[in-house]
Amino acid sequence: MNIVLAYNDTEASNRALERAAALCKLHEARLVVTSITPFVVGPAPDMSPGPELQRADGLLRELGIEAELVEAIGEIASAVVEVADTHDAGLIVIGTREPSQVERMLGHSVSEQVQRMAHCDVLIVH
Repeated sequence: MNIVLAYNDTEASNRALERAAALCKLHEARLVVTSITPFVVGPAPDMSPGPELQRADGLLRELGIEAELVEAIGEIASAVVEVADTHDAGLIVIGTREPSQVERMLGHSVSEQVQRMAHCDVLIVH
């Protein structure tokens, strides 16, 4: 099984990273970690792993996990789902935080958008 972890170097995504690492060990799964840049102004960016993915890679190595690192560009939820589809993921792991009242009213939760759009199971880590 392939697991995709959506990572943005926040407390919530670090909790999701720990959960994804545990699941990878338990199921002998392959882990793909993605970090999404919402938009790009100017020339196309270098798609080598940026600081967020390097941080995730370091944390995962400490836990004994080797992961594929994938930078992506686009609307965050769509890009996460696209990475999962491209890597034939059976599970997406994503962290969430408590949304503000305005975010709740407007439905601006990336994790909920991923859950609605995904073609595989989604684990939302609180």
